[in-house]
This record gives sequence, structure tokens and C-alpha cells, in this order.
Amino acid sequence: MRRFSLSHGWRSLPEGRDAGKKRVTAVAVVVLAALAMVVGQLWYLQVLEGGYFLDASDKNRIRIRPVAAPRGILFDRNGVPLVDNRPTFTLSLIPRELPRDEQGRDAVLGRVAALLRIPYAELAESITRVSLDSFLPVRVRRGLRLEDMAKVEEWKLELPGVIVEVEPQRTYPSSRFAAHLLGYVREASDEQLKQGRYRRGDMVGQSGLERLLDEFLRGRDGGERIEVDALGRPVRVVQQTEPHPGAQVVTTVDRRIQEATEQAMEGRAGAAVVMDPRSGDVLALVSTPAFEIDRFTGTIDRAAWLKVVQHPEHPLLNRTIQSQYAPGSLFKLVVTAAGLQEGTLTPLDRVHCSGEFQLGTRTFKDWKEDGHGTVDLRRAIAHSCNIFFYQAGLKVGGAAITKYARAFGLGQPTGIDLAGEKFGLVPQPRPKRGRDQWQAGDVVNLSIGQGPVLVTPLQVAKFMAAIANGGVQDGPLPDREVHDPDTSSSRRWSGPTCARAWWRS
Repeated sequence: MRRFSLSHGWRSLPEGRDAGKKRVTAVAVVVLAALAMVVGQLWYLQVLEGGYFLDASDKNRIRIRPVAAPRGILFDRNGVPLVDNRPTFTLSLIPRELPRDEQGRDAVLGRVAALLRIPYAELAESITRVSLDSFLPVRVRRGLRLEDMAKVEEWKLELPGVIVEVEPQRTYPSSRFAAHLLGYVREASDEQLKQGRYRRGDMVGQSGLERLLDEFLRGRDGGERIEVDALGRPVRVVQQTEPHPGAQVVTTVDRRIQEATEQAMEGRAGAAVVMDPRSGDVLALVSTPAFEIDRFTGTIDRAAWLKVVQHPEHPLLNRTIQSQYAPGSLFKLVVTAAGLQEGTLTPLDRVHCSGEFQLGTRTFKDWKEDGHGTVDLRRAIAHSCNIFFYQAGLKVGGAAITKYARAFGLGQPTGIDLAGEKFGLVPQPRPKRGRDQWQAGDVVNLSIGQGPVLVTPLQVAKFMAAIANGGVQDGPLPDREVHDPDTSSSRRWSGPTCARAWWRS
């Protein structure tokens, strides 16, 4: 390399100096290029993608924990609780905090299964329904014992993603008390989740009053934003939203009458309804045998479920509204009301009962083989004389009998609104020559509540309450009133229901 000097002109530089200069220049270029890349990357991260990475940081540092609202309490008409809440320990899994590899997850779940004696399959299945990136707790088992909670805390460092929460849980006077009336709650099913009204893990009324009044009883859940450390342990609550408890509901049921009725029905398969005929209030509603409510509020394995479903006495069946029976002699009161109202029957009408009644070539018997002798309407009702009502029914006619049966609510919805109600059956006449016409033999059978006529126990109770109330029919259940604490407004529900409800702040 040559360099020009004013004093000396052109002259050559030593070759060694020239090579060193090249190396310094090359290093400087590399350093400057690397620095430019770092500055550019910092600018990209801080300016262009700053929001994204801040959000990602928050997700790793902040946990959202739902806080369940206490479900509303059900009271009897005297203010005595029928259903209440108590705090309980709940085992939950946080999918995002479980080990990311399958082997690690299996190890954690296996240890939990061994510690708490929970089937591994139950633990594994609980997280298959959600994303493994979710930070929302997935409930696995409610009602843990204190010693179970202590075991989880003791092994906490080796159980990432496993937590124990305190939540409100339903509690009942006894496991079978008013089971069909009160019903039970459990987590929203996959079908219910598809409706868009619930989130996974929500406790939802599945039967009875718990289902009918679910929108009032559920309340509104709260939540917490919790800052956690590198091990996922809570450091502080960043933000908190208080839950709003559900409505407090006063039912028409009298707990003492309900308990007494259940005791009277113990050991029998059947149904009993107690009503106040003046108001239509249902004071007791009993179906036996009953099921254990507690077994349905949590997780129930398939074997236990099949044992209940396949039980020969069908304990899940609410016989008060789902079983249909021939009304028998109770139907004679329908014939009486129809005849008196239509003028085809009077209290002074008399019939001689010899124990049988001849209609053409057919003979219809009385329950008393030698008959009741001569009876008027009052005596016929008192002694349930079939022969009197065979003849009374023919005078009244099938059309009038069925008309009044429906007017009394037989073969019709009662309006109780409990799910699964059957409506019974009040027969229609057989078509003959292009028109409806009742056959005499059908009318005779119908007059004593036999043949194709079916009623539910609640329909019968409603019918008898109307008779006791002078023919005026109310209910079977009264209106309810709901007071919303957020707006301080009241709404009256005019449809027949089984409770009066109001919100308490």
C-alpha cells in the first residue's frame, strides 16, 4: 500500500501495518452490525410487539380464579330451611400448570390418585374436555375431607396444577328428604353447555325446584385476578369481584307435614300429596321410594348410576306427577258433579243395589257381593255403591262425564311446572258412522273410574281440593314474587309455580 506525503511524495507502508488495519476495520463492522440487530430487535419487541409480550407475561404471572356464588336457600312456609349451603373442599386441576409432557402429567395425576384414592381414569378424563392451555380450574371432586386437603398441601411442590378450593355445597336435612320435590344440582352437562347459558363447572339445577327456580337460585359468580410466583403460588390478589348470592325462596311446603307424610309412606311404593284447598298450596309432596340427593350432587360413577336406574322400584320416578293410575271410585264424584250440574241427577234419586247390574247380555258387579240395598246419592257416595253409579253414569252420559272430568283438571297439565309431568288420560268417544258416540258399556266402566281413564296423584289432589273448596279450584301452587336487589324492582309471576321467591341483598 502507498501513501502520499506533501513533504516526501509517494512512499510505501509496511505490509504488517496494512493487514492489522484491515482486521480492526472488519471487527468494527461486525460489532456495529450486531449492535444494529440488537437495537432493531429491541425496537421490534418494545414497540411493535410490546402489547403481545406484555399480555403473555401477564398470562404467566396472573391467574383468573372464578369465585362461585352461594346458591339461594329454599325455605318452607314457616321460614325453616329445606336446603342450605355449607363450605366444602373441592379438588381442581389447572390444565396450563400441569406438566406439558404426557409422562409428567401422568405422574402428577397418578400421585393424586394414590394420595386421595380417586380413580386415575376420573382425573385423566376431567382434563380431556378442556384445552391444556386453559388456566381455569377444572373441578374433579367435591366434598374432600380435611385430611385429604392436608395431603395435597403437603405434596404441593410435587403436584403442579393441583389445587384445593373452598366452595359452597348444597346440604339437606336428610339424604332422601323431599328428594323429588327439591331435586338436585350438579355440573352443567355437555348438552346444557351447548345452550350457551352456562360455563363448564357451573352448578345447575337438574330436577325438582332446583331446576324450576334455577335462574333465581344461581346468583352471579365473582372472580379474582391473582398474581403468582414462578412456582404458581399465590402472591397477592390484584383485583376482586364479589359474587352475588342467589335468591332466597320461600316455598309453600310445611317441613313438619312433609316429614310426617314421608314417615307414613315409609316402606311403601306410592305417592302422597297434601294441599290446602283454600289456596291451592302444596304442603307436602312425597314419592316413595326416594333417591339419595347427596349421591347426585357430585360425581357419580357408572356402576352407581346403573344401580339406581335399574332398581326395580324406580326411585328416580316422581310418582306424584309421573305415575298414571285408574282413579277408581274417586271418579264417582265426577259423575255426581256432572249429573247435578246438568240436571240429570238429584240427591233424592234412589237405586236398589242387589250386587249386580244387567246391561244387555253383560253383567256388571258391585264390590259388595250381596249389594247395598236401596240407596240414595248420599248413601251411594258413602258406601261407594257401584250399581248406583252404573245407572247414574248412563243417565248423565259419557260426553258430560268427560267434560266435567277435564274441567276438574283430570287428564290435563296441573301447572306445577316440575319437569316430566304426565297428563293422564280422559277418553274420547269411539267414532261410529262418521260421528263420535259413546258405547253404553264404556260409560258404565267410566262411571266407576275404570276403562281407559288415567290420572296422576297430583291431579287427584287438585280435584279433591276443589271439591273441598266448594267447587273452586286454585293452584296447585301460588304465585311468586321476585325482588331484584340490583334494581330494587319487583316482578310478580302469575303462572302457577311451587314457590314465592324474592331476592335478598
